[in-house]
Amino acid sequence: MTRVRDPIHDYIDLSSVEVKLVDTPAYQRLRWIKQLGPTNLVYPGANHTRHEHCMGTSHVVGKMADSVGLESGDKQLASVAGLLHDLGHTAFSHLGDEIDGVEDHVIRTTKIIAKTEISDILSEEGIDFKEVNQIIMGEHKLGPLVSGDLDGDRLDYLVRDAHYTGVSTGVDMGRLIATMSMSDSNLVIKEGGLPAVEALLTARSTMYPTVYFHPFVRGAELMLVRATNHAISSNHFTKEDFINFTDHKLLSELDKAGGLSKEIENNFEKRNIAKRALSLTKEQAENSGLEKSKRGQYEADIASKLGVSASEIYVDIPPLPVVPGLKAKILKNDGNIDLARNLSRLLLGLYEAQFDHWRCSVYAPPRIRKEVASVSQSVLGI
Repeated sequence: MTRVRDPIHDYIDLSSVEVKLVDTPAYQRLRWIKQLGPTNLVYPGANHTRHEHCMGTSHVVGKMADSVGLESGDKQLASVAGLLHDLGHTAFSHLGDEIDGVEDHVIRTTKIIAKTEISDILSEEGIDFKEVNQIIMGEHKLGPLVSGDLDGDRLDYLVRDAHYTGVSTGVDMGRLIATMSMSDSNLVIKEGGLPAVEALLTARSTMYPTVYFHPFVRGAELMLVRATNHAISSNHFTKEDFINFTDHKLLSELDKAGGLSKEIENNFEKRNIAKRALSLTKEQAENSGLEKSKRGQYEADIASKLGVSASEIYVDIPPLPVVPGLKAKILKNDGNIDLARNLSRLLLGLYEAQFDHWRCSVYAPPRIRKEVASVSQSVLGI
């Protein structure tokens, strides 16, 4: 056993197989991928990485396994899945989700586990890598501990992200885990733990507009997406190259690419970030009939009216959010199971409130922000 000091969980104990997995190149790569992408441009302390988050997830999953009474073999299987669950993330974590033609990071994770030395390490310890992948995909009886509605992944990242950004939350992880149970392969929370569920999901709802979709951070992400897509389409590197990059490697390659990619990357490093010029609510976007597939045309039309390059205009139509955990199940005192939101007016309100924070936005360089705001309203039919 190896003991690791962690600012969130105090001590994390790694088993011998977990130590071997952490020492693989695929896992060590996570040291160089920030958990929150470019969020440190707004929150300077947000420099934590996927490396420590995955260790934390494994630790939390182990605590959950103890709480629900899993035997040692299943506990180790679930903990390993928690440790490896984010191997497929690209540079800046979720940047790959928006790069044309790049597969989902969960699929990449399962391929890394199957095709590298990780599968051999697991096999030597009597662990079936296919079962690990099934857990990560949520297709296993132990899936709810790693890939569920109130899983170890979410419990760790929410508390960890709040710690490093300095955002206050009232998450009672200990109480939540202590009231967990398994029922027919469903992870349930005993009725006495409902207030802890409410606290967790309220914190998650707060973190979304405050951190995860902060407008300045979003502007930086859109810039990196454009620079990366342009470099790939210009054959400066391939999609296969990109999925193996770390944060620093990507910035270096964008700089080497020259042209638009270099220009955007240089502005990114100097914190010259595209600013939000126009913000539309869900209702406004729906009334205007805006379509994500037409973003390029919207950008070209706005740029044309202003006499600037379309590469300077960013129209962002993100997917509608669904707060993880709203399908969480509560084991009532009478033995029946019901959805948490059916037992809590607070959680029911959070479901509706999440759409209040959603925004369709137009971003542009600060020097033309006001002009873009005016022209965008005309182009987008506001």
